[in-house]
Amino acid sequence: MTLPTVAMFALTAGLLLTASCSAPPPPPEAETPPPHPEEAAVVAAVEQLFEAMRVGDSEMARAVFHPEARLGRAGDDGISFNSADGFIDMIGRPRDEVYDEPVWDWTVQIDGRLAQMWTRYAFYRDDEFSHCGWEGFQLYKGETGWQITQLIDTSRTEDCFYPPGREPTAEPGSEG
Repeated sequence: MTLPTVAMFALTAGLLLTASCSAPPPPPEAETPPPHPEEAAVVAAVEQLFEAMRVGDSEMARAVFHPEARLGRAGDDGISFNSADGFIDMIGRPRDEVYDEPVWDWTVQIDGRLAQMWTRYAFYRDDEFSHCGWEGFQLYKGETGWQITQLIDTSRTEDCFYPPGREPTAEPGSEG
C-alpha cells in the first residue's frame, strides 16, 4: 500500500468513526403557528348558535346561518341532509327544558373567506346527558361576518366523552 493510499484509508476510517460516535443534530423545534386572527370570530359564530339554543332564540341562530345552509348527520346507515330552516325554527319553539350543547377541543382552519371548525360536542336537555359526537362546521365570511353554510355531525349514546367539568359521577352504591 502506498503512503497516499494509507493516508486516505486512515482519513476515511477516522471520518466514519467520528460520524458513528456523534449524535445526530436534534430536529428543529416545531413551532406552533399563532392562531389566525379570524379564529376567534369563527368560534364566536359557532358559540352564538349554541347560546341561541340555550335561550331558545331562533333569530339569534338565524343570524349565524347562511340563507342556504344545510345540516347533515353521518350515521351507520348513511348520511342525510336537510335545510337549516327547520332546525332554526325548532330552536325558537317554546319548551320547558334548556338545550345545552357544549363544544371543546376544536380545530379551526381558515383560508380567505372560507373556514372550517371541527369539534367534540355533548348534548344535554337541562342537566341530563343525551348524546355526544363530533361536529364539522363550514363557514363563509360575508358582509355580516362569519356564517355557517354547513353543519354535519355524528351522534352516539355509547362510548361518549364529556366536556371538562361535566364528566358523569358514579351513582351512590354503584361501586363494585
